[in-house]
Amino acid sequence: MEGNAMRLAQVAIVSSASNSATLTEESSSTTDGRIVVTRTASDDGAGNLGGGTGTVAYTAKTVNLRAVSLDRSTTNYRSDHESAAEFEKTGQPPSSNSAKGGSYGTTSVGEEMIGTLIATYATGPGVPVHKTMSFTPPPVVIDLAPLTTDRAIPGSVQFRWMGQIYSDYEGQIYRGRTDTNPGIASGRIDYEACLALMTDYVVGGTGPTDFQLLSLWTTKNQWSAASVFFNTDAAPVQAGAGGFVLTATDLKGDTLTSSVDGQGNITGPHMRGRIEFSRGSVELQFGDFVPDVELTLAQKLEWWYSSADVGAVQPGRIWRPWPVDPTTIRYSAVTYIYLPVDVSLMGLDPAALPSDGLVPFVRPGDLAVIGVTHGGASAFAPAVGMVYDLGHQRLSFVQVLGTTGAEIHTGYTVDLDAGKVTFTDLTGYPPEVRVIARTEVYRQVAEVRIDGKVRLTQPIGYGFPEGAVFSTALRFGDRFARVPRVYDQASWNGVSWFDGVDPAIGEAPGTYNVKDNPIAVNNRGAITERWALRIRSDRITFDLFGQHLGQIASGSINEDFSPMNAAAGAPYMTVKAAGWGSSWAAGNVLFIDTVGAEAAVDLIRCVQPGAAAGIEDKSFFVQRGDIGRPPESGL
Repeated sequence: MEGNAMRLAQVAIVSSASNSATLTEESSSTTDGRIVVTRTASDDGAGNLGGGTGTVAYTAKTVNLRAVSLDRSTTNYRSDHESAAEFEKTGQPPSSNSAKGGSYGTTSVGEEMIGTLIATYATGPGVPVHKTMSFTPPPVVIDLAPLTTDRAIPGSVQFRWMGQIYSDYEGQIYRGRTDTNPGIASGRIDYEACLALMTDYVVGGTGPTDFQLLSLWTTKNQWSAASVFFNTDAAPVQAGAGGFVLTATDLKGDTLTSSVDGQGNITGPHMRGRIEFSRGSVELQFGDFVPDVELTLAQKLEWWYSSADVGAVQPGRIWRPWPVDPTTIRYSAVTYIYLPVDVSLMGLDPAALPSDGLVPFVRPGDLAVIGVTHGGASAFAPAVGMVYDLGHQRLSFVQVLGTTGAEIHTGYTVDLDAGKVTFTDLTGYPPEVRVIARTEVYRQVAEVRIDGKVRLTQPIGYGFPEGAVFSTALRFGDRFARVPRVYDQASWNGVSWFDGVDPAIGEAPGTYNVKDNPIAVNNRGAITERWALRIRSDRITFDLFGQHLGQIASGSINEDFSPMNAAAGAPYMTVKAAGWGSSWAAGNVLFIDTVGAEAAVDLIRCVQPGAAAGIEDKSFFVQRGDIGRPPESGL
């Protein structure tokens, strides 16, 4: 077919169907012997096209179609004619093979597409798809009093908005709040500007304009406070976290909550202060120290700003008050109640003590000790000639401790100024030792302030790190070991102790020569104790008894006797053999009173009622002098 040169002859229509699928063909022929066919195929709803011409994939939206067929054929008649060779034989009758044609035959016919493929279809309903979207409505600011500049009174605000009732409580807006229902937090309120910032609300009613103000009290005279001073209803207050908590609402409606540490320092957003636990006295300021360089010109024109106050407390900063509504200030405190204690059980009369049992430990004129401990973190194996450097100079004292924690007094030398220990003899040493030292400064207290700060009469002169301990020292004046009394007695019951010879018993026949052979003591080993040396039946050996220590050693009158004070690494005393003389009989007793350089101190342990917290219980008690003479000097 070219252009309009095709002329169609008679048209034949052939249709075939399989189930509901159909195939319709419309054919015609042209003058040049071509057959033009138009086919229309439809599906059966199951994906099959009529006449087996193809398939339909509904989900993939594709069609597989056979448009042409290569197995078509046609039948025609061959016309009869005379053989040309026979025809040339003139005058002879034709043979039986002279006739040609005159029969029917089949001829294959090829197909090709010369037209347009048109597809028509109907779309089915789509499958529903479910999706979820979270929507947070934007915050809404409601001006509760647009026609006034008065300040709202906390607890007086209530309004209906879009069908819901809202009310205020301590700076928050709640929805559905009743006496039994705390309600749902729905926003915040600015009492100063009478503005409600709604962040969680229910859309209903007739829309956002559905608003009705039910209650609102205002006041023209705003009353605020930036400092408060008061006493708790009861005292003493429990020290430490949880003992005291204070809350307040500022003028913007924010709730401020404080906390307290073991020293009574109150901290929290926009607040600082102190509490004295014993009396329950509280002093509190609301505000912040702000950098002066960050303030705007408008802020520097505020009533609280003064250039003279910049750096008065903190360098480069000024205190900016943060007023609160004093009617919203609330506190909770844990206080103690003390019951009467039986004096005979306690061991001392508490009548002179404060109600909480606490007394000041530092007063003006006291001697203060500021100290820090060095070393002792890990054990090491010492060696003769080894120099152990503690890494700190100007030490007050050094201790070498064994694996059990017992102090070792010999086998090393100490350079306190250089902070070094040199080991010279390891006889009797454990495999490993630890070395600890302390740096201490003694200063007199000039002033004790109510905020807990202490002013000294002289500068400390040493850079103590964080964790150093401030304490006070008990002064006992000049102390030295001595022997105030030596006497003998004929017998002794082992129980009774006297300040001299019992007249009912009398003196012993033998006498110790104290004048020429004094009992030797030193500051390190001697203690305050009464001693009794009782002669045995052999009249040569004796047993040593202490009034508080009991029997601790034995000796002979023929040898110098130096019972060792294991805790100090030095003898309690030394009794010379030359002083005994003769005439001592079995049962005779030599009494010796010694006074140690350490002062007598009464230690009282107080245990609060309650469940046991553990089994670890130990203490370390030491007395020191401020002069560095060797103990052998007897001073």
